[in-house]
Amino acid sequence: MATILMVKPEHRTAAFRRAANIVARLQEAGHTAYFVGGCVRDLLWDLDPTDYDVAASAKPEEVAGIFPGARGVGQRFGVSLVPVEGKSIEVAAFREDGPYYDHRRPAWVRYAGLEEDARRRDFTLNALYYDPVADQVVDPVEGLPDLEAHILRVIGDPFDRLDEDWLRLLRAIRFAARFNLEIEFVTWDAIRALAPLAVNVVAERRTDEIRRMLTGPNPAKAVGLLYTSGLWKALWPDLPFSLQRLHKIALELERDPRPEAVWKAFLTDLPADTVRQMAEELRLTRAEKRELGS
Repeated sequence: MATILMVKPEHRTAAFRRAANIVARLQEAGHTAYFVGGCVRDLLWDLDPTDYDVAASAKPEEVAGIFPGARGVGQRFGVSLVPVEGKSIEVAAFREDGPYYDHRRPAWVRYAGLEEDARRRDFTLNALYYDPVADQVVDPVEGLPDLEAHILRVIGDPFDRLDEDWLRLLRAIRFAARFNLEIEFVTWDAIRALAPLAVNVVAERRTDEIRRMLTGPNPAKAVGLLYTSGLWKALWPDLPFSLQRLHKIALELERDPRPEAVWKAFLTDLPADTVRQMAEELRLTRAEKRELGS
């Protein structure tokens, strides 16, 4: 059953209108099309989305037929970039994912319907679809109750879904901190059980998630959840943690929130040798290393 969403005028930005125009043209051509993911979540929370993604029944070649300037950027996954007014908007075909043998990418993908497309996504509040033409939200996996209650819940069996891609363990912490969410208890049990496997995620991918935690809202909550989930111990078994350090990290992040300075706060009060070692293990950028003095 669809839910009406009346988007406030202040959220009907140029970016909103560009994406809505793509949805309208896809629908005029006979396809089903929606906004999907984080932009729908943000609109429902009365926030301004940073970008807009479109999911549709149209395959890349059909998208190219409607938008001559469109180009496939992930055709294996049915993804196209559509240029609109000097910007590009991602249009992805509804799809179903196969098993994740390498814990990062599905072994195969195939075109499917909206229900299958929703079930392949990570969390219920990221699997909401919004039709900007009809002002309706479609909720195939009961994400609306979780969104209203500020609960983070994995779609399907949390142990299986988090094991598909171990980066989701860190994504769960980032979302919980960023939006001040309560993690559903079976999802939390799965995070704690699978935490030791996070060390197998490529260092650059791990660091990018942690960087986004530290530069987003509620970084102190993110650091606390990293510790209580077991992810801290799994990733940095020799890195000391205490409530006193957590408090100092939070104060340092508040004092200097610049992106290049967050690691200085995260590694506060540690010996210089440890800081240099962590900078290498985290694969920090040159600017971040300079800020650390390493």
